[in-house]
Amino acid sequence: MNRPRTLAGLLLALITLVVFAAPSSAAPSTPPPAVTVAFDHGEVRAAVGERFTLRARISDISAAPVGPSIAHLNVASLTSDVYVDPEDWSSDRSRPVAAMAAGDGTWLDWEIQAVTAGRFDVYVVVLPTGPDRAGSGGPGPAPLVASAPVHVTVTPRRTLTAGGSLPTAITVPLLLGAGALATRRRARRASNLAQTGGPKT
Repeated sequence: MNRPRTLAGLLLALITLVVFAAPSSAAPSTPPPAVTVAFDHGEVRAAVGERFTLRARISDISAAPVGPSIAHLNVASLTSDVYVDPEDWSSDRSRPVAAMAAGDGTWLDWEIQAVTAGRFDVYVVVLPTGPDRAGSGGPGPAPLVASAPVHVTVTPRRTLTAGGSLPTAITVPLLLGAGALATRRRARRASNLAQTGGPKT
């Protein structure tokens, strides 16, 4: 008898119909970013203790205005044995960004101090904060936007070693003493000449 085979075929057809007739429940796609952030240069070299300024431009690249946001600076070490506390590098890392019209932009400056020798990446992340946090592509939370990093190379501060400072400590007093002695001899010689009525011929 073919009844079991017929029932199995009907069941398979019913399952196929239900699957293809069900509405799709795909997750909403993340909207494209409405802003970009970029530094004005990509590399910095400094010595420990030196200060430098990084400047970044935040631009609205969408066809609609964007709400306010926060630009947050971060520092990451590229050397495994070097610890980084970003607060030591810049005490004012978070900057408010006002709402912008389509196509507008704004510049932000960060003053940074090189704290530790090593290789580092400095970058900025922009986080939307307004009530309408949707991106330019439709409803949903706007994605975070990160800049390309600025590569920072920090060299140790140059200091005199014990071997380099000792000759300096000895040479400078010797030169000063020699100069004073030469001046005294010239003065004594001039005094003697004045007393004797000038040089003898």
